[in-house]
Amino acid sequence: MGMQIGSGGASADPEVMIEMNMTPLIDVMLVLIIMLIITIPIQNHAVNLNMPTGTPPPPTVEPVVVNIDVDFDGTVAWNG
Repeated sequence: MGMQIGSGGASADPEVMIEMNMTPLIDVMLVLIIMLIITIPIQNHAVNLNMPTGTPPPPTVEPVVVNIDVDFDGTVAWNG
């Protein structure tokens, strides 16, 4: 990978190696990934909620019921 052996002939021009040595790049990337994994804090998979205890009090006022009618011609009637 990083070493290129000549063809054995007596050529005057040596061939230029154009391949990049990938071993240091891979080593650096592995170290960065390991550092990232170590520095990420451990996540809790639970959400703590403070839920109310007991039964809720009954509503004091009844809700108002509204009836809305729409006719075939687009007329809107509010509570009849």
